[in-house]
Amino acid sequence: MRILMVTEYLPPFVSGIANRCKNLVKGYTDHGHTVTVYGPPGSDCDHTVTSIVNPFYDQQRMFLLPPLMLILQCLNPFEEVPFDVAHIVTPLAFPLVFVVPFLRMRGVRVYISYHVYLEFYKQKYFKDNQLLGDFLEGLFILFYFIPLVFFADAVGVPSKTADYCVFKYSKRIHYMRSGLNTDVFKPKPEHHFPTEDDYLDPTQPPAPLAIPESLKPFMGTIAHPATPLTSRQTRLVHQLHAANTLASRGPVLLYVGRLAVEKNCEFLVRALSHACLATARLVLVGDGPARAGLEALAREMVGASRVWSASREGGHVDVSAGLAPGMEGARVLFAGMVHNEATVSGYYAAADVFVSASASETFGFTVAEAMACGTPSVMVRSGAFRSVYRVIDGWMFEEGDVEDYVGRVGRVVIDGILARRVARRVAVNGFGVIGAVRDLLAIYDMCVKGEWWEESGVKKGGSEAAKASRAGRPNVQAGGGDKKRD
Repeated sequence: MRILMVTEYLPPFVSGIANRCKNLVKGYTDHGHTVTVYGPPGSDCDHTVTSIVNPFYDQQRMFLLPPLMLILQCLNPFEEVPFDVAHIVTPLAFPLVFVVPFLRMRGVRVYISYHVYLEFYKQKYFKDNQLLGDFLEGLFILFYFIPLVFFADAVGVPSKTADYCVFKYSKRIHYMRSGLNTDVFKPKPEHHFPTEDDYLDPTQPPAPLAIPESLKPFMGTIAHPATPLTSRQTRLVHQLHAANTLASRGPVLLYVGRLAVEKNCEFLVRALSHACLATARLVLVGDGPARAGLEALAREMVGASRVWSASREGGHVDVSAGLAPGMEGARVLFAGMVHNEATVSGYYAAADVFVSASASETFGFTVAEAMACGTPSVMVRSGAFRSVYRVIDGWMFEEGDVEDYVGRVGRVVIDGILARRVARRVAVNGFGVIGAVRDLLAIYDMCVKGEWWEESGVKKGGSEAAKASRAGRPNVQAGGGDKKRD
């Protein structure tokens, strides 16, 4: 198959979407398909598209003009367009609105993947001017989204957490798989049990694992009411506190991602004031517009002498292998932006728990990466996390509930190596790149042949799908959403 991929998200630019695109391109090539990639200058692509710095995130670029070479190929009546299917990665990629009709006119099938929950961003960034937010959203839908998906054979989303316009205006909706490279993201040798990866060979299934204590009350169910900690849970939290008091160091909590208001890193910093996390360290890997505010908050919460930050000019400092001189007493460490996947993997593998309080995710790629490295993940029970990672619902906390968050961190830490083994198995079995590549190739084939079946995860879009989508998740509010559950 001849595949065209057009994306603003590619390494060395750092994001879960960029990693997904890179892994998919490699997977298609490994399966013997021809892949042509258009991307921004400086990225790992075949053809560059004129781009500018994203005004909302200076670590990312966005297309400014349509790809001229692609337009010329479409307008040349004497040459066949050398693609069977085009995969356009959105949102943004605004100039592609003018290109997609030409691709369809020349018989190229179009698959649009949509990766960001813009309704949440609208509430976060325009909560003080809702009228302006609604106006911009209307322009976005009318002049960008509707023209784009009108010509699409299918629209892919990472989870059911997506903008209502995806469900309302798309003809067909496909729930994508993640595309995680579990050969790069892997545990430290002492935490890695390679036989657990044998699920790839159905004749050699891995032996069953015991269920960690932290997951036992939650296995086999989806929704859980917010209840106070049980006496057993309270006892485990006190055990964690005692262990932290006696140990040379407390647990290392890790966050990897953009430092921005919608990621709610403020919650993670404030939670360090809880008595049961008195010796815990929080390492934040990444950069973003909220970094300065988070550094100030950290100094307020734990003291200026206990906050360490890598300089922006000097780049990140790798603290995953241990604390360098000058970091010994730090409880909050800002490691800076990391572009190398192997280095990021080292951070994941060295941490005790990966933590995220972000309710804006459409998949949460960093959670899958952390678990592939054998690091259990404690995350908010909101957004895509509730559905994508419901098999580990016992590691989720109620949004804004510090006691619930601390309790789940404590129980995961006490589970030790068993929790790490379960995390690795869940990631390899559910989020590996091989399954994602096969899934998307099957959908591309359906696009080309015009044959569709729901068993492959393709659902019909339209107004009813939009209503069902909105009925099945909390309303997005400026205060972080309500407490409605699945």
